[in-house]
Amino acid sequence: MSKKEDIIQTALDLFNRFSYGSIGVDRIIHESGVAKMTFYKHFTSKEKLIEACLVRRNENIQSAILSELDSYQSEDYLGRIKAIYTWYLNWFKSEDFHGCMFQKATVEILRQYPSVMQPIENYRLWLRNISEDLFVKLNVTQPHVLSSMFINILDGMTVYANMSQDYEQIEQSWDYIERLITLDQSSQIFSNAS
Repeated sequence: MSKKEDIIQTALDLFNRFSYGSIGVDRIIHESGVAKMTFYKHFTSKEKLIEACLVRRNENIQSAILSELDSYQSEDYLGRIKAIYTWYLNWFKSEDFHGCMFQKATVEILRQYPSVMQPIENYRLWLRNISEDLFVKLNVTQPHVLSSMFINILDGMTVYANMSQDYEQIEQSWDYIERLITLDQSSQIFSNAS
C-alpha cells in the first residue's frame, strides 16, 4: 500500500469512528506512520484529505451496493430495491458503522470546508439515480417521488441506527416501502382499466 493510501485509510477510519473536528492532521500523520512532509506532499490541507476520504467512501459504498445488486436477477427490480435497503441494514449491524460520513460532514464541517459539498452531492446523486432507475423499471407513476421517499427513509434509518440499536423497528421500514410501491402499482392498474 502506498503512503497516500495509508493516509486515506487511516483518516477514513478515524473520521468514521470520531468527529471530523476531533481528529487533527497530527494524529492522522502519527497513526498512518508517515512523515509530515509526506502528508503535505499528498494533501495540502485537512480539507483536501476529507474530500479524498469522502470520494473513497462513495467508491466503497457504490462497489458494495453494486455487488449486492449483482446477486439478484436483473429483472427483479423490487428485489434489487430491497437489496439496497438490505445493504444499509447490514451496514448498521456491522462493527464499521458509526453513522454516515456524508451526514456527519454536512452537519460538522460543511461551512468550514465548503469543497466537501461535491463528494457529498456525488454520493447522493448516484444513490438517487440508481434508485430512480429501479422505480422507473417497476412502472410506478412517479418514480422520482418514490425514489426521494426511499432515500429519505434510508437517511432516517441511518440516523436512528446511529442513536439506537433497535434494528427490529428499522427492519419494519421495508414493509412500508413495499406497500407504497404496491399501492402505486395497484392504483395504476385501476386507472388504466377505467
